[in-house]
Amino acid sequence: MRNYPIITGRKIRFALVGCGRIAANHFGSMEKHGENIEIVDVCDVDRASLDKAVQRTGAKGHLSLTEMLQTTTADIVVLATPSGLHPEQAIEIALSGRHVMTEKPVATRWHDGLRMVKGCDDAGVRLFVVKQNRRNATLQLLKQAVEQKRFGRIYMVNINVFWTRPQEYYDSAKWRGTWEFDGGAFMNQASHYVDLLDWLIGPIESMQAYTGTLERDIEVEAVAGHLVQDVVGGSVHDAEDALDAITRERLPYAAHHGNGSGNGRLKQ
Repeated sequence: MRNYPIITGRKIRFALVGCGRIAANHFGSMEKHGENIEIVDVCDVDRASLDKAVQRTGAKGHLSLTEMLQTTTADIVVLATPSGLHPEQAIEIALSGRHVMTEKPVATRWHDGLRMVKGCDDAGVRLFVVKQNRRNATLQLLKQAVEQKRFGRIYMVNINVFWTRPQEYYDSAKWRGTWEFDGGAFMNQASHYVDLLDWLIGPIESMQAYTGTLERDIEVEAVAGHLVQDVVGGSVHDAEDALDAITRERLPYAAHHGNGSGNGRLKQ
């Protein structure tokens, strides 16, 4: 395991690339932890989005990532850009000697994700992928209970993701709903829950999936099912766009000592 220099005596400096929809969440978190971090640069190819980000953060604005990297004092750069752009941008940032934090998914192709990991390893910087659901209080308790074998042997885990992504969502940006830059409901929206399945009961030994594009004018899948096999059975069902007014996730499980649901209450 590598030892990275610890930043002390000052705030950790952040830069953010991609000032669109998800950037507001990052800005909110940075503001919440303002005693320890500061945002020094923001970047976007869209002038209106960039100006809005500059106004909110007070950071220096840039229309080019390459130009920003030439002058920024950031220790870490956050990628909130379309998923298909992550690989090249992450490698460019790593080569500049800065750590990388990327929104999910890390990439839309397996080999591109491997290139990102190698690029950061070779440059001696860290690569972080946003998987904030692991920090959910209930899921933290569930993870602890699984590790303590509170449920005995787990036979089945089933994750349901019933979210709404109307056509207007895909029409809001040209990259949405494309194979090249989005990657589909599994890769983009439900990736958090695919990750949770592996995190809670993995590692995964084998998998199969079925997908479909229903009621949406897009290239990628809008609904999907994902079956995996490890020491137990598991599945992810993603009804991303088949529903019109629902936002809900459930993580039911069946085990030797009973069954339950990850969206309920779990006592310590």
